[in-house]
Order: sequence, then structure tokens, then C-alpha cells
Amino acid sequence: MSRTTIRSVTVEPLNIPLLEPFTIATGATTQARNVLVTVTLSDGSIGYGECAPFTPSTGETQATALAAAQGCVELLQGKDAAHWRILSKLVRSVYFSQMTAIAGIEMALLDALTRSYGIPLYVFFGGAATSVETDISIPMVTPEHGYELAKAIVARGITTIKIKVGGDIREDVARVEAIREAAPGIGLMLDANQGYTANEALLCLEALDDRDIRPLLMEQPVHKDDYEGLRYVTQHTTVPIAADESAYSAANVAHLIAMGAFNVVNIKLMKSGFVEALDIAAVCRATHTELMIGAMMESRMATSAAAHFVAGLEGFRFVDLDTPMLLAEDPFTGGYVQKGGVYDLTGVERGLGVEGK
Repeated sequence: MSRTTIRSVTVEPLNIPLLEPFTIATGATTQARNVLVTVTLSDGSIGYGECAPFTPSTGETQATALAAAQGCVELLQGKDAAHWRILSKLVRSVYFSQMTAIAGIEMALLDALTRSYGIPLYVFFGGAATSVETDISIPMVTPEHGYELAKAIVARGITTIKIKVGGDIREDVARVEAIREAAPGIGLMLDANQGYTANEALLCLEALDDRDIRPLLMEQPVHKDDYEGLRYVTQHTTVPIAADESAYSAANVAHLIAMGAFNVVNIKLMKSGFVEALDIAAVCRATHTELMIGAMMESRMATSAAAHFVAGLEGFRFVDLDTPMLLAEDPFTGGYVQKGGVYDLTGVERGLGVEGK
């Protein structure tokens, strides 16, 4: 038996309240309803993984992710975590539609394995950098509340704000204007979360341009299946367009790149898992397509995993890993040290470096 043989796997619900309701074009949430996966190896190394389902994006719920992760326990026990790619393929062959469960299991395997190896996860992925800098999001709130939130964000030393849009265009434009007024020196990104038609997205960008506001990008302006609409927006604006919900696998991303459907790809580990995310990143690098990393409603644990992924590979122009800052509490510590929007990983000695409180 290898020292990295999987001795046990446990799965349990992970519920974390938010500071305030978080509203986007596809719905609102008041808490993270996630799943915690714990993998213990024969040498005593313990790895943690987080599954963060969000129904409008992944088609999953906490209940389905919990059931899928629990169904993987017998598949994994007694196997060698060192063969994590083979184990990922095994899990995918059974639960191919439960991507957040797959991502959480891959995360726990990689955390346990790199703890056993005695190296940080970002070193395992290549060690290209030791820190990442994130933006922070403002949901679909009134212009007045958006102004207040933006002022607080500036005071925290964060240099980029992502603004949720995709509703009534006039309300969206008013929200962006208020945030620009509160944070005149800050980079602004827009995220429509599938809320617009192609023409509505262009009207929003035109209205902002009339007000001398040019966002760094607009993310997922149209429905995830509207590839032609995504391409239409991309071809009719000079603002970079990012695909999020539309981009979930290397093959699908390669097809959309060939269509000229976007300028930027938002990789989310909860959409694709680690193995597929590595392939998506490779496709984007080969085609000179800009990379972004994003998240669902995730705790410090999954956020740390994404930060390690980005620091290990580097080359991500946009980083959107802000969700721990939106939680009323976080049951985990470690993983990174935060200053402003910078997550510093240099203090991590093994694995993710995340522990329970």
C-alpha cells in the first residue's frame, strides 16, 4: 500500500451565510449552500475539497452535489491519490453532469496529495507566481447602495470592481454611473450573467460610452446557448467580451474561439474541474485568447484552490475570486494572506494551506 493510498472519504453539507443578499440576472442568494469533501491518505495527510453548485450556471443543487459526491466514496477508497487524473476520469465517467462534485473531489485529492508531498499546490501547478490580485463584485442593487459599496471597496485598497448587470438597461446604467462616481480611479468590469439579448448588451455599452465609461470587459452578455448572439456582440463592440456560462470544456471553448465568439474565457473550476481547466487554459494560450478565473459562491477553501491554480500557471489577465469577502463568516483559515485585493500564497507550506477553525 502506497503512502498516498486513499484511506477514507467523507462528504457533508457546508452552509455559509452571506453579508447581504447577492442578486444577479439569474437569481438571488442569501447563503452559500455547498458541500465539503474530506480525503484522508494512508500516511495521515488530509485534503479538503469544496463543491459550490449554482443552479442557473451548473444545473446542480446542494442535494445533487451531495448525492454525487457521496456516490464517489466507494469509487475512491483504496485507490492511490497520486493517480488523480485517472481517478478524475473514473468519477467523470459516472457523474459527468455533476461538475461541482467532480471539482470538489479533484480539489480534495490534490490537497491531500500535495500535503503528502510537502509542497504547496501552486508549486505543484508550476510555481509561476506566489500571489494573485482579485476584483470584488457589486450585485444588482440600487445606484445609491452601489455608491456606498464602491466607496467601501476603494477604502479596502481593491483596484477593480465587477458590476452585475443584465436587468433593466436604464437601471444598470444608473448603477454603473453611481459606482464610477464613487470610484473614479478604479477599473470596472460588467457581468450580465446571460441577462441581455445581443442588442440590449450593445445598447448598454453604447449608453455607457455616451457617459465616457468604458468597462474593461463585459462578461456573458447573452444566454449561454446563444453562441451566435455572443459572436454578434463581440463583433460589434471594441469592449472585450468574456464567455462564462457558455465556456465549460476545452472542446466547447475551441469551437467558440473558431467562431470568433469572444475575446476572453472565464475559467471556473466549478464548471470544469481541474483537469478540464488545465486543457481550457492550454487551448486559450495556443490561440492567444485572454484568460480569466472566476468562482461560484465559494468559501476561502475553493477560493484558495483557484488562487493556487492561477499562481501556478500564471497568464490570467482578469481574476474574480472575491466571494470570501461576501460571506458573513468563513469556517476556514489559511490558504493565503490578504492585503487589499492581493492573495499572498508564500506562507503556504503544504497543499492548499487551508484548515478548519
